[in-house]
Amino acid sequence: MQYFLLALGIFIILDISYFAFVNQGTVIALNCKPFIPNFEVNSGLFYFVMGGYGFIGGALMVSSRLISLNYALKKVKRKTEKSEIASEESSDKVKNLEAKIKTLEAALKATLKKK
Repeated sequence: MQYFLLALGIFIILDISYFAFVNQGTVIALNCKPFIPNFEVNSGLFYFVMGGYGFIGGALMVSSRLISLNYALKKVKRKTEKSEIASEESSDKVKNLEAKIKTLEAALKATLKKK
């Protein structure tokens, strides 16, 4: 799946580059009314820049998802470490209690032999 997605990404980038190259001589009139008045730009350059903006937007969304997944992974790791520590502590408590029981049994046997 990883190689398929990589090949698909390369194909899309090549497709955008080819589309920009084929439309190199065409002029597009663009406007962004509140900020920039009408202007004309070469369509090949426009398509290439829009492809770059799309790539940047996709990369930012993927990195955002990766950051959230890393955070969740760290949270799970901390939880498992805490549970391991708790199980080790309970295991130590059990061993300590078993040692006390053996000591008390030995003391009881010693006491019963004296009587």
